[in-house]
Amino acid sequence: MKRILIAAGLSFGLSGCVGLAVGTFGTYESLKPNPAITAEKNEFGFGQPDQPLTKSALIAAWGEPDATRSEGRCEVLSYYDGYNWSGIGAFVAVVPIPLVVPSGHDENRFYFIDGQSVAAVTEYGEVTGGLGYVCGSNECQWLTGPVNTEKTRRADLSFCE
Repeated sequence: MKRILIAAGLSFGLSGCVGLAVGTFGTYESLKPNPAITAEKNEFGFGQPDQPLTKSALIAAWGEPDATRSEGRCEVLSYYDGYNWSGIGAFVAVVPIPLVVPSGHDENRFYFIDGQSVAAVTEYGEVTGGLGYVCGSNECQWLTGPVNTEKTRRADLSFCE
């Protein structure tokens, strides 16, 4: 019985991947034009071009923002969505060994011009580089350098200039 409990307890820390690799972890951003809020805080979809989200509607639905600032022509309202993490990690057989630290907050940032939303940016953590061999998500691959290169590290905010 003791062995079953230990095995069950250890399985909670496993990710479902297998391999031998090290990697770095960082933050990416996803730009969403014309956002519209949903009833669930920290979730939103796409709005209609003829019905942009207003600043007052966002505050009414999600409450006061965690931070506000100006960027060029834009007023930015930020809502924190947990922590973002930076660092390195190793993957040995089926055991992930993270060596990461919190480096700030993941945010949902809404960009407004004249009280009308023009875009939203969400932040999320992801592997930025790696070295080794890993199998997961129904695929196996060698990692040698930057990964997830199709993803955006910093969103293009030229509309605020």
